[in-house]
Amino acid sequence: MLSEKEQSLIMLLELPHRISNPRAMMQACEDAAAIIKRQDAEITALTESSTPKRARNSNGTLKADDPATPENEAWEGGKSPKKKAKKS
Repeated sequence: MLSEKEQSLIMLLELPHRISNPRAMMQACEDAAAIIKRQDAEITALTESSTPKRARNSNGTLKADDPATPENEAWEGGKSPKKKAKKS
């Protein structure tokens, strides 16, 4: 969610003719770029954490699951991806 300050910045940049001072316009653009970078980092963090990855040993080979334990060691976070349905 955007803060009140960020929402006012967006409204200001939608009407650039209202900013008569070039220095103020440059500052508004820099603030907008910071917001975009922050949101991009948040989106990247959300998408990377949701995709399951195979766990690897220290030498880079894939780990196997130990059926004697309740956790799935073959996947990072212990959660394997859902199996795709076969087409008939």
